[in-house]
Amino acid sequence: MRFMSFMIILMFLAGCSSSGETGNAGQAIPTDNPASVEQASPSPSASPAVSTSPSVEAVTTGNAPIEEQYPGFVHKDSFELNGQTYEVYYWNSGDFDYTQFVVARNRELLFDSKQKGLSFEGGVKLDQTKSIWAKALIQNGRPTLLFSLADNRPESATIVLEEIEGKLQVTVNDEVLLTYEDVDQDGELELLASPYSGQVPLGPALFAVYEFRDNQYIPNRARTQQYYENQLVIEEQHYKAEPEESTFESLMDVYLILDRLDEAEAKFPEYYKWAGQTAGDGGFVSVYHKLIEAGSYDPVKGWMDKLKPLDHTSLHQ
Repeated sequence: MRFMSFMIILMFLAGCSSSGETGNAGQAIPTDNPASVEQASPSPSASPAVSTSPSVEAVTTGNAPIEEQYPGFVHKDSFELNGQTYEVYYWNSGDFDYTQFVVARNRELLFDSKQKGLSFEGGVKLDQTKSIWAKALIQNGRPTLLFSLADNRPESATIVLEEIEGKLQVTVNDEVLLTYEDVDQDGELELLASPYSGQVPLGPALFAVYEFRDNQYIPNRARTQQYYENQLVIEEQHYKAEPEESTFESLMDVYLILDRLDEAEAKFPEYYKWAGQTAGDGGFVSVYHKLIEAGSYDPVKGWMDKLKPLDHTSLHQ
């Protein structure tokens, strides 16, 4: 009987031990709470290394807010495009404003620059006064985001993302200055790009009109030519209404871009008159007249024939 009692006690103890192990195995091991959302910081050195950011898969499958699953960001932009809310989060481990960004639409992550292989030295804020770091717009009927980089300083470098068939894709990743304008006044914005920002006097930026074909932006020479033909009329009217050095400079730049400075020289008597100046009086019209006569400018003849498609691959691959 004693032996049987002893066996019953052992079996009871063994059962309790087995039950306790099974209960612990089904519980999640507690972890530290994710870092709380940080406010945009003016100091890039205050942000964590980009390598600490979790993967895209972790964000898209988790239930916690993006701010918790992707902690440590130094700034967040929010834009409304086509009735959808787009948010851009930035991290920095370099000397400029950011070295990585992710884009979410309606709280769902769409794009991670690091995972997409976008390697760049540093991004810069597009609007310092409003603290807006990217440009958001509708272009080609699609939500579009533009990021300005410091990699080609003192000139520009640009990354453009466009939402194509529900996915954000890199459509531009090139060392160009980029802007958008309704070139033909049809209510739709066109993309214009120049390899440099230009200088004064008589060193204009050479913006060409591009169109999206075969998954990249191709220069359209005919539309570029027509754009500047239209600009010549606009800038001349602008100068006549406001005869100042800045408006005259813009007018001369268009003549140079079109390689028609000989036509400009023929109209200088009229241009002097509009400004209330005379030849040789030291005014700005006279200064430009002398520069053109002396050929003191870099010729740009044939530049439209040398245009190439914009790159959309990584500049550092």
